[in-house]
Amino acid sequence: MLDNFENDNFLKELLNDFKVEAIEHYESIVKGLTDLELVSGTEKKQEIIERIYRNTHSLKGAARAVNLNEIERLCSCLETIFGHLKKGELAVTSQLLDSMHKSIDVLKVLIDNLNDGEKNGSVSANATIRNLEYLLKLSLQQFKDQKEAISNDATEIANIIVEETTESEVHEKEAERHDLYSVRIPTGHLHQILSESEDFIAVKTTLEYYRKSLENIYVRHKDDELYKIIKDLIAFQSVSSRMIDDLIINIRETLLANFSTLFKVIPKMIRDLSKEYSKEIALNIRGEETEIDRRILEELKDPLIHIIRNCIDHGIETPQERVEVGKEIKGKIDIRIEKLIDRKVRITISDDGAGINLDSVLSSAVKNGLLLGTNTESLSGEEIISLIFKSGVSSRKFVTDISGRGLGMSIVAEKISLLGGSIEVTTEKGKGTKFTITLPQTISTFRGILIESEGMPLMIPSLFLDKAVRVSPDLIGNIGDKSVIKCINGETIGVVRLSKVLGIERADTINRKSDVVRLVILISNNKRIAFIVDKIAGEYEGIVKDMGPQLQYVRNIAGVTIIENGKVIPVVNVSEVIDSASENPELFEHEQSLQTNSTAQEREKRILIVEDSITVRAMLKNFVENAGYSVTTAVDGLDGYNKLENEEFDLLVSDIEMPRMNGFELTKRVRESKTYSQIPIILVTALETQNDMKMGMEAGADAYIIKSNFEKSNLVQTIKRFI
Repeated sequence: MLDNFENDNFLKELLNDFKVEAIEHYESIVKGLTDLELVSGTEKKQEIIERIYRNTHSLKGAARAVNLNEIERLCSCLETIFGHLKKGELAVTSQLLDSMHKSIDVLKVLIDNLNDGEKNGSVSANATIRNLEYLLKLSLQQFKDQKEAISNDATEIANIIVEETTESEVHEKEAERHDLYSVRIPTGHLHQILSESEDFIAVKTTLEYYRKSLENIYVRHKDDELYKIIKDLIAFQSVSSRMIDDLIINIRETLLANFSTLFKVIPKMIRDLSKEYSKEIALNIRGEETEIDRRILEELKDPLIHIIRNCIDHGIETPQERVEVGKEIKGKIDIRIEKLIDRKVRITISDDGAGINLDSVLSSAVKNGLLLGTNTESLSGEEIISLIFKSGVSSRKFVTDISGRGLGMSIVAEKISLLGGSIEVTTEKGKGTKFTITLPQTISTFRGILIESEGMPLMIPSLFLDKAVRVSPDLIGNIGDKSVIKCINGETIGVVRLSKVLGIERADTINRKSDVVRLVILISNNKRIAFIVDKIAGEYEGIVKDMGPQLQYVRNIAGVTIIENGKVIPVVNVSEVIDSASENPELFEHEQSLQTNSTAQEREKRILIVEDSITVRAMLKNFVENAGYSVTTAVDGLDGYNKLENEEFDLLVSDIEMPRMNGFELTKRVRESKTYSQIPIILVTALETQNDMKMGMEAGADAYIIKSNFEKSNLVQTIKRFI
């Protein structure tokens, strides 16, 4: 039938549609075969047989329509076998099920080969069909010989088939009605629609950029017409932002899919590997109805499969070994999926096997040179377990096609990190191992800190940012040859230039003197490192996009995001950057360039004064400048906040009662920002009630000076307390 069409594009679309349908039928058949081995009771078995029979029949018809002869013939043979099972003319035996599974494997290869445009694929189904035909003939004869002994069972099956036929007609009519209210759309199209919709986030950012620019112009020129334009722009920005957010949320919800779509093939995989390794395994899955972004689900398939394969190969013992240690013959693999309250999903995969051999892991890490200069005796069990995520580390001495190469778990951790998730492992000798994966439910927008390193703009997701601070070089010391900084709680953190880790450091950086050091302290997987950067520019909203097929993987970079005016900014993969730094101790060598040039004068401290009264603003500016500080002024809270985002200051002095944004609101916004939340804030105001002071303290102010008691010395002394 296919050859009668002449339009190549139409043929291609037709084959694509067929493949989508074929995969659905294949997954349903696989689930049915696995269920047949697990259920008991004739009625339940017949329901499953009926379902598989319909799938093979439908797939056969679809293959015939597009002239895929081998798939049609194989499905026809399978349909015949399940037709006999339906009629009670065959028994469900382990031999028959083994042959069915092998046949389905061949069917999957034939379907997959359609990617290459091969109508019949590189694998022939002839041998499989001959084996099935021979098995069918043999099984029918054996069943016939035993017919007398099982006649009662056969009668029971026949009665059920009559009842099920009536029920199946009802189900088919319900399915037809359902089809009237649903439509099949390729997920690729939905991904494209969502990706294009998410580009509107850059529109939101650009509107914000132009609004701030106009407000800065208004501050200087006080034009009434301009003020009206700004008000209209703010109103439009509010409405458009809400529309963009609603659009993206609705499209994301259409891309949610149940975990059950991923776990359709897991039972078959466990069955096949159990037989290959002569192990008996019971699988228990809970929470598979939980929904997650389909894009995350697709990327999660390989990591989950690899973890489960490791549970089978590394964890679960053979039946003999389990009996010897007093365990049940059947090993257990439990998979639990649960939705968390913060729009995250947790996946727990556990086995009751032997646990991870920590000595083997440690030995493998030492052998691969991953612990040079480390006192291995001081490593905790948790630290040793984390080594399984390093490339080259394996607890297995013998390499198989399933495991032992030491590559899989490092790739698993990498994949999960790129999805914005985390993975933890716990193990107990003789009792088993548990993997806990936490992921966002959707690939959503993120907030990031824009920084510069060697003139290169980079975005750091705020999720991984512990602090962004500016410190004197004197606060950075060294332990041995390594640069470190001591935090308020006494913890010592390693200090390294981000440019060194990324490989973008310039030669002149080595001799560059600095009187202030800008640090972003990043944290991932319980590791914390302070990275030196050149500039901390502010916080932005965005979404991580990949860098195209030519740059599918770049070490230390998670993707790119688009900010104001369409600028494309690389997004730092924080987990990888921290790992890269940790794996290269030489990067932490003591930074000579951090030392202040002894002949250079100390940098002037910069203070931002926010005050709406021209008179008071001028007076405060005069007082502070005469005390030896550099001063910048702002006319109200919003103007002050914009200046904070674009310049660097050591301290903020603010009035409270101001238009557009008052001092309390300004203080709260500053404290909520990870970029400059540590800046000291002094409120200078006419409000003098205890309630006002309490509000100032709750907002996050460090000091509160009342104007009625104001003296120049009070302000200067207070400033000196903080900087």
